[in-house]
Amino acid sequence: MTNLSPAGLIVDNRCLGSEFLVTDVGPYFAKVDGYKYAAILPNRQFARLDVKIPGAKLLDVPAGQYISVAFDDLVVKLYFDNNRRIQLTAKAESVHAVDKPHGKS
Repeated sequence: MTNLSPAGLIVDNRCLGSEFLVTDVGPYFAKVDGYKYAAILPNRQFARLDVKIPGAKLLDVPAGQYISVAFDDLVVKLYFDNNRRIQLTAKAESVHAVDKPHGKS
């Protein structure tokens, strides 16, 4: 019998909270296959979750600001890194602002 591994399991997005604050946007991979959106999760002790979205850049975040957003079709999975620690990977189909930019306090 094989033990169940957490690698590849999908995270229930409800446990991430309902608020995502994007603080940075940058390309992912050597050639630009899409963009990675650094989202802060206020309901999870301000943890950071990088969400990859293929295609063109959808948001610009001014330096020192953040944007409240919603991700469309967000999928978060677990995986093991090279040191056998459990990590999260996240991807979405799209992102859109749900509020205007705010300054950091």
